[in-house]
Amino acid sequence: MKYCFAGVRVRSESCITTARKTASQEEGNLPENEKIYPGYLQGGLYAMVSPALNTLPDRRKTILRCSAIRLLAVFAMIIFILLIPHRAGAHATLIRATPAANAELPQSPPRILLEFNEQLEASAFYIKVFDANKKSVTNTQARINATHTAIELDLPALPKGHYVVTYHVISADGHPVEGTYLFAVGQSLDGPPTEPGANIQHSPAAGLSLGPDLMDMLNFALRIIYYVFLLVLSGWVIWLRFGQVSDSGTSAMLEGWRVQLLRAYVLVFLLLMFTHLYSMAGDGGAETLLALFTRTGIGYVWITTLVVSLLGFVLLGRSLLLDVLWVILLWLLKSLNGHAAAFEPTAQTITLDVIHLAAASLWMGGLLMLIVLCYRKGEVARKFFERFSPAAGAAMILLTVSGIFMVLIYLPDIRYVIETNWGKMLLVKSALVVLVIISGMLLRRSYRKRSADRPSALLMFDGVLALLIAAIVGIFTYLSPLPENQPLNWHAMGGTIHMTTQITPNAPGVNDFTVKAWLPEELGKPKQVVLKLHNLSMPEMAAIEVPLSYTEDMTSEESFGLKRHTYKARGAYMPYPGDWRIEVRIMDSNDDETPYERQIRVY
Repeated sequence: MKYCFAGVRVRSESCITTARKTASQEEGNLPENEKIYPGYLQGGLYAMVSPALNTLPDRRKTILRCSAIRLLAVFAMIIFILLIPHRAGAHATLIRATPAANAELPQSPPRILLEFNEQLEASAFYIKVFDANKKSVTNTQARINATHTAIELDLPALPKGHYVVTYHVISADGHPVEGTYLFAVGQSLDGPPTEPGANIQHSPAAGLSLGPDLMDMLNFALRIIYYVFLLVLSGWVIWLRFGQVSDSGTSAMLEGWRVQLLRAYVLVFLLLMFTHLYSMAGDGGAETLLALFTRTGIGYVWITTLVVSLLGFVLLGRSLLLDVLWVILLWLLKSLNGHAAAFEPTAQTITLDVIHLAAASLWMGGLLMLIVLCYRKGEVARKFFERFSPAAGAAMILLTVSGIFMVLIYLPDIRYVIETNWGKMLLVKSALVVLVIISGMLLRRSYRKRSADRPSALLMFDGVLALLIAAIVGIFTYLSPLPENQPLNWHAMGGTIHMTTQITPNAPGVNDFTVKAWLPEELGKPKQVVLKLHNLSMPEMAAIEVPLSYTEDMTSEESFGLKRHTYKARGAYMPYPGDWRIEVRIMDSNDDETPYERQIRVY
């Protein structure tokens, strides 16, 4: 069978890729059996079925188009019904561990309980506990609670020694969260492990082990590249339909770019999925990997995205409705794998995110098409610019409005914008958007004056700004919009009395409170230790007094030549986020009182 590839006739027993002729070659010059199917480029996977489709009668072709539309509609329905998560929060954060990090327990705990600030995926999680010889203390599997906000692992009776807890979960927005911490049974973490041959490296003060590594940096880069190709490809598909490029040769060239962009997008997505498997599955092995694809929302989104992307080789260009529906599905799938899927109200956040993606795609896809046309077809580019310019302005308005609404949903306090890396990146992005608007105005003015050289320089500047904005948005997906609470460890030195106050996890809700008072030996035990919490965000609310109880403390730490006395409490005595003033008063046996105050911010 004969095929046409770049204007050259070739023969092949198997299906090979075909493409439209270049501008100098017209469809009418080919025999009927070699004509290119009108409306789209013959390339990629479509070449496998093009000979059969070209021989079908019009009625059969119409049936196939309708079937394809129904297929994508079914995909959309399945995604809306099954995949949209009804969850609150952003990246999952461990808010409470029992036993706590660096705990020194008099006896073996019955279980490990880890509580998070948002719902988790019901599969692909684990807790592992190792002794000082790096041996797992149990083969029991961890389980998740009914609300999907905590996981726990039952433990056997543990002998005296040091133990390492490592955990792995996947948060509502599809991000893996893992950490490691230590606790001790029957001894101090500062002492040597009881078991011989222990060679676990740790620092008792380190608490949870976190931080980016080489794989994280690779994921950052791939997310940025993936996001760029997603926006450019989807925008390019839309502009192919609405750009009104009438020149047949130019249309064929633009169709060729669409196929290449789709190929690049699929390749980048596969690389992204492959590199994320390591962080998603952690050390869970093949069982966790299988659960990731068969029992988690992120796995379903990945598989569906891959299927929809591959269908693009067959379906794009067949009809306007198919192209638009395919692009919308791509935007929706991206929204289901990000912050929008992790915040309430879910329907509104996902809708806003799809609108945001649509506006960004129209701008970036159209900008790339304009740059390509400027270097290939100057007059066609000038005509295309007349359609692109107002659309780009409308896209900037949509980006701004939808972005503002999403920020208001994501951030309960607008001050978080200057208190988190996510907020700082948002400010940088906003500044770049302002530059885009200014350059767009200059570009429009330049085209109206029919300047020959300035548009190209402005276009390249606009393209650089687009890449920078896309890079920032790609990084957004790895950062939590909400600031993370850190445990409070406040130590105050004094002339005769030293004081330490610890609040863990130092978040709204249940916390562990510890106050340590160091007094000279001759003064004995403090007569009174008072801990009060003042909510500065609600001045009408009276101070909350935490009911401290004296506790025998086995931990080893610097005594400053003084006698240590430890008081503890546990409860929801810090119920709200906001600014709090911590007040501690220690009265010694001589009735001398020493007050301490400190202001903290709880998110």
